[in-house]
Amino acid sequence: MGRFGIKKILKEKKIENIINSVPEWIGKSCTIKSMNHGMTNRNYKVIVDNDSFFLSIPSPDSNLLKIDYTNKYYNNNICGAIGISPKVVCYIKSERILVTKFIKNKSLLIKPFQDSDRLSELVKMIKLLHDANPFFRDFNMFSYINHFMRTLKNSDISKSLSPIGNNIKILGQKLDLYRKHLVPCHNDIIAENIIDNGKQLFLIDFDYSGNNDPCFELGNLSVEMGYNDNQVNELVNNYFGQIQEHIISRVYLQSIASDLGWSLWGFVQNKISNLNYDFKQYAIKRLERVISKIESVEYELWLKNI
Repeated sequence: MGRFGIKKILKEKKIENIINSVPEWIGKSCTIKSMNHGMTNRNYKVIVDNDSFFLSIPSPDSNLLKIDYTNKYYNNNICGAIGISPKVVCYIKSERILVTKFIKNKSLLIKPFQDSDRLSELVKMIKLLHDANPFFRDFNMFSYINHFMRTLKNSDISKSLSPIGNNIKILGQKLDLYRKHLVPCHNDIIAENIIDNGKQLFLIDFDYSGNNDPCFELGNLSVEMGYNDNQVNELVNNYFGQIQEHIISRVYLQSIASDLGWSLWGFVQNKISNLNYDFKQYAIKRLERVISKIESVEYELWLKNI
């Protein structure tokens, strides 16, 4: 038997052991279906009798990605209780494994939140999230930026950031002024982390969730969905009920923090991940966008306006 065959059997045995460790499933008929691997987890659909569940297992190097799985469980549990994410069924702390209800996603579009009605629907869910009970811990993208920089120390990317190092420092100081009133945030709302069951939207994947400036959520969303200036204005107006220059500026600055953080995350993933995904190109694209915005005329205006 080849090495691949042995690895496959060992993996299946581990999954079986995990299935047997969920109290609600002991003695019941279980069917396990491997799903597409996430960026930080291995995911499975588990059918127990007539009920379906989602099981997520962390990747071996998730510690380098700075993921707190207790935080992930706690926050997912809050959102499941108020109906904006799948309900948590079980959390196996020793294995860092989360089990939730399975919700079928009927929307297969990569970026389905471009028109006004869908954007309004998305903002409604985000506001429910931001009004929820406080999350387990706070999230500050600049803490992650510093962590990823330490992980990438002495690499080419670390050296290439030197010219904008002072800009990053000033940006962090400016945005730190808005960390006095934090709200529960997902911090990674991308189309792939939203389920549409045909009736409502649900958030999944709380790896980087935490209490944060709501403008980070909006800034992150704006770059993930590829919003233009008009759509950013519409996003802010939907959320705040008005458009104010200092809020718009803060959202744009937070979008830079988002791009920088996820760019460095991508460079770390390029070092450690076995997934068939071009993390390097993903990271370079986001970093180029950071540099382009910092070198823009608008950047100094955004800094002055907040």
